[in-house]
Amino acid sequence: MQVNVEVCITSVEEAITAEECGATSVEVCTWLDCGGVTPSSGLVDTVRGAVRIPVRVLVRPGPGRFTYSPAETNALLTDAEIFGGGALGLVTGAIDGQGEVEQRILEAVKRLAPESEITFHRAIDHSADPLRVVESCVELGIDRILTSGGAGLAVDGIPTLIRIIECAGDRIEIAVAGGIDPENVLRIVEQTGAREVHFAAQRRVPGQMKGPALSSAGGNVQFDVIPDRAKIEGVMNALVKAGLR
Repeated sequence: MQVNVEVCITSVEEAITAEECGATSVEVCTWLDCGGVTPSSGLVDTVRGAVRIPVRVLVRPGPGRFTYSPAETNALLTDAEIFGGGALGLVTGAIDGQGEVEQRILEAVKRLAPESEITFHRAIDHSADPLRVVESCVELGIDRILTSGGAGLAVDGIPTLIRIIECAGDRIEIAVAGGIDPENVLRIVEQTGAREVHFAAQRRVPGQMKGPALSSAGGNVQFDVIPDRAKIEGVMNALVKAGLR
């Protein structure tokens, strides 16, 4: 069994580093601290031009939960249509007030981006029943689900991940996310049977920002990050040594 590796990136430099380290694909987003929101089309296009591996793009209109207002839904669908026009893989999702898949939104995404692979993202981890989400995604023709098993960290969601992956079978791809690193990747893969892992790999630049603060609320915080090559290499090496790459 070969395990695919996707790196979640917020810059061209991170995408290039992921490819150089042997990642299978990258997912482009911005504002990772909130779980990611939709990136700019300029960033997405530049990443696509910089790497040869597949590029997916997160379509999430804001940093809150996954039940969207009409305005947020309009933003989500507009972005899905824009990125779908380039046949990019889309990573998106929505749940209703009862914690079930918001089918009308997913149906609209598929209609607006008919050539795109669709991933239902970690909205599943905020749902009432992840197994029902799996079934709904299969019925809707969704291609892939990204999940931590309903926990903040995938290692804590292993029992649910096992159930999700068993439920999915060969009907839909499951990618595991949530704190994946060189120390835990083998445990997660071997215990769950996951065939794909997903993680971010960046390090903050130490120190304070020079010059005046650009936000009265943020103070003089340094927001710059650089790619964490060692983390990607560590995950890849762990999988190679186990015969999973």
